[in-house]
Amino acid sequence: MGPLLMLKITENDKRVIIALLFIIIILFVVIGLLGSLIIRTMKWQGKKCDTLVSDVVTNHIVKTPHQLRRYAAKKNIRHFIKQAWIPIIIIIVGVVTYIIRNAVKNDWAYNPFNINDGFGSLFFVWDFSNIISTPESGIGVLLNWPTLINQPHFEVEAICSYVAVSFVIVGGLWYLVVAQAYLARTIRAIKLSKRVFEKSLDNFDQNTPPQQPQQSNNSPVQPM
Repeated sequence: MGPLLMLKITENDKRVIIALLFIIIILFVVIGLLGSLIIRTMKWQGKKCDTLVSDVVTNHIVKTPHQLRRYAAKKNIRHFIKQAWIPIIIIIVGVVTYIIRNAVKNDWAYNPFNINDGFGSLFFVWDFSNIISTPESGIGVLLNWPTLINQPHFEVEAICSYVAVSFVIVGGLWYLVVAQAYLARTIRAIKLSKRVFEKSLDNFDQNTPPQQPQQSNNSPVQPM
C-alpha cells in the first residue's frame, strides 16, 4: 500500500484543509475584484488627459499625432508633479522619524515591524512555523491551528514606529495612485493621438456620388 493510502487525515486536518481552501477562494475573488477596480479606475483617471489637451485640439494648435503626444507628455508630467509632492513629503516625514528614533536611542538594528515595541504590536500574529510535520513518508501533515503569539496592544515605546510606518504606508499608497493616474493619462494620450487624427476609409463607397450642398430657401427665384 502506498504512503498516500497509509496517511490518515484526522477531523482537525480536514477542518484545516477546508479553511485553507476557503481562504484561497477568497483570495482569488479579491484579486479579481481588485483587477476590475484598477481597470475602471485607470479609465476614469485617463479622462483627465482630455481636459489637459482639449484646448489645443479644438483650436487646431496641434496638427499631428506626434505634436499631440509631446504636448500631452509635458502637461501630464506637470500634473504628476503637482499631485506627487504631497505623498513624497509624507514618506520623507516617516523616514526621518524612523532615523531620528534610531539616532536618539543609538539602535540602528531596530525593526519597526516587531511585535514587542514596533508597528506589529497593533495586529494579531500567529506562529505558522510548527503547524506542519513531515513524517518518515516525506508527506507534510497539518498538525493543528497556528498558535496566537500576539494580540493587538498599544506600546508607548512604539510611538515613533507607529508614526513612521503609518506615514510611509499612507504616502506610498497615495504615490502609487498618483503614478497609476499618470500611466492612465499616458495611455489615454496615445489613444487620442491615433483617434483624433485618424483618417479611415472603412465606410467609403466609390460609387456613392458626393453630396451636393443644399440650396438656401432664401435664394432668389429665377425668372421663367
